[in-house]
Amino acid sequence: MKNEKGFAVILLLACLPVLISGLLLLSSVFGFMQNDLAMKYQCRVHGQQGQKLVAPNLEKLLSLNNTARRLKVEEVAAYAKIAASAGNPPALAAAKARLVKIQNQKRQLDLKQKQLINQANMSLASSFAKTRRELANTQEGLSNILFVANGFHLSGRRPTLAVRPDSSDIAPTYSPVAAFEEKQALAHEWQYTLAVRKPFSQFLEGRFHFKKACAVSLIKENSAWIPKIIKGKFSLKSVW
Repeated sequence: MKNEKGFAVILLLACLPVLISGLLLLSSVFGFMQNDLAMKYQCRVHGQQGQKLVAPNLEKLLSLNNTARRLKVEEVAAYAKIAASAGNPPALAAAKARLVKIQNQKRQLDLKQKQLINQANMSLASSFAKTRRELANTQEGLSNILFVANGFHLSGRRPTLAVRPDSSDIAPTYSPVAAFEEKQALAHEWQYTLAVRKPFSQFLEGRFHFKKACAVSLIKENSAWIPKIIKGKFSLKSVW
């Protein structure tokens, strides 16, 4: 019995380094996977939150188009009234007063439109910067006792509200630009190289290159604009 117990203890001690190495390996692999998934999660969540803040600004801006069109028509009519009132001082004065009132309304509308665009742009800028900070911080956890990550590179372009005016006049109508989904997107792309540390590299050789991306934009469904993860200019594999 003593010999059997002694043999079991010796066998256990002999296997202990293997068990510990196996646990370290699993822990390192799971730690890497957890941080890799966390980066994609952060990119998507912050992108959706940012676009969710922008959606009401876009909806309000587009809803003001009817007012912009009406004021444009009224302004043209006011100019025509002034031309027709030549030689009639009371009518001319009334027509000019009407024009001044319309132009004041247009300036107020133009200010409101620009405020909505600026608010949307600030929300996009804040979300873009926050996501970049989170990605940069999380990537530090990719390296552990088994792996070392290097060459991390983060790229992306901060978007602005992807709308265009129909003219350079005060209080124009606005519409989404061509390729709206891509130009509106909060998109980030990152890449890095993963290598196995010594002395583990003698058992697992190689350097592994990773390239990931995510893009969140606004999509119109029925009458509402909602955040949605899109493929954008990236490959499906890199996005997901």
